[in-house]
Amino acid sequence: MKTCSFITLGCKVNQYETQALREAIMSSGYEEVSLNVPVDLCVINTCTVTSTSDDKSRQQIRKVIRNNPDATVVVTGCYAESDAEAIRTIEGVGYVFEKGRESKIIEFVKNGFISNNNSVPVSSNIRDPRTKKLRRNESAFDLKVSKFDGHTRAFLKIEDGCDIFCSYCIIPYVRGKVISKKIEDILFEAEQLVSNGYKEIVLTGIHLGAYGKETGYQQAITDVLRELQTLPGLARIRLSSIEVNEVTDDLIDIIAGSDKVCPHFHLPLQSGDDYILKRMNRKYNAAQYLKIVEKIKEKLKLPSISTDVLVGFPGEKREHFENTMKLCEQAGFSRTHIFPYSPRDDTPAAKMPDHCKPPVIKERKKELESLAAEASQRYKNLFVGMEIGILVENTRDKKTGKLCGYSDRYIKALFDGPDDLMNEIVDVHVERVLPQSVVSKCRSHAERGNGQQL
Repeated sequence: MKTCSFITLGCKVNQYETQALREAIMSSGYEEVSLNVPVDLCVINTCTVTSTSDDKSRQQIRKVIRNNPDATVVVTGCYAESDAEAIRTIEGVGYVFEKGRESKIIEFVKNGFISNNNSVPVSSNIRDPRTKKLRRNESAFDLKVSKFDGHTRAFLKIEDGCDIFCSYCIIPYVRGKVISKKIEDILFEAEQLVSNGYKEIVLTGIHLGAYGKETGYQQAITDVLRELQTLPGLARIRLSSIEVNEVTDDLIDIIAGSDKVCPHFHLPLQSGDDYILKRMNRKYNAAQYLKIVEKIKEKLKLPSISTDVLVGFPGEKREHFENTMKLCEQAGFSRTHIFPYSPRDDTPAAKMPDHCKPPVIKERKKELESLAAEASQRYKNLFVGMEIGILVENTRDKKTGKLCGYSDRYIKALFDGPDDLMNEIVDVHVERVLPQSVVSKCRSHAERGNGQQL
């Protein structure tokens, strides 16, 4: 039997797409093996969100070729869309498939690859070949998943594309316009995942809150949630990320009234200063962001609100950064992902004047990390003495050897217990807080509950 291996760089959507390719390729007669052994076929799903991502993609491609010189190396993903020609110049690359053409990989697998070092030109599905205008990736949902190898929670892509055009981001140019998966197709995949033992599904997309936009929101993300809640055996539904200006009263009410949809909102902030937000081409201001956060807190009990912040954007002065610090303090985020700005070629931000110096960016990142850690600690402290439901991971915590898992509010818990609790939702009593998790005690077998939310 021929062998294959897979490498994924980047976001949850990329992880979903790799899993879809994995299932299709393995159903065509391949067996997945580790990259530590000789392999017939290696698929590399690349990322291009930053220039550093491009570098990592190229490094990974060269590493695979160096370690597996006889393998057929297939490169796909966002970097394959943004700079396919650069990839084709790497000696040892067999095939490059640009965005929207991933399903063509399966045709090549079934028909048999010609030979290595035979870069086949496969045109992009993202830009019109004549006008070069962006279009929808009509083949975005050709491949589907029924499981999610190596994960306790399954990712389910329900949307692709983005048309926000943030000034620092290249993704709209490599993913195309917004396109949404039909609800019946979402339900079919969700049913497959549940039948294979998955208790939590994370809904993902490039611009998740834009679900249904291309049809005038005849069906929206709220409709997806309503339908998924009726699925027997599905214990949790989580939104991966949503723009704050797309959090509607209806969405908040659905989550507040649900025992399945997790009370966890990941709301990318990027900056807490109106001047910087405008330069970023974000679609809200600081006051609007905080208003939505307060509305969520009014309707939900101890909701988890996490965020992304981009530090050192061009033109960011000390006063602008302090406004970001102030907003983060007011919002009380449960988690904050902090990224230092780096110029991304072919974006408006890269051409802006007044770029921050690297030492300044580094110092501001460190300062915000300290504030974020304190906020996260305060949030977790609210749960000390409480019982929370934990979906137990299928592997133990590497540092402590304890069982570990996440609550509906995405709090990581560590506790003692047997392996047969893995992939189960159990109730634990929170005893104390660590920087990245909480230490808890699991109920005994006889006392074990159903892991109900607060």
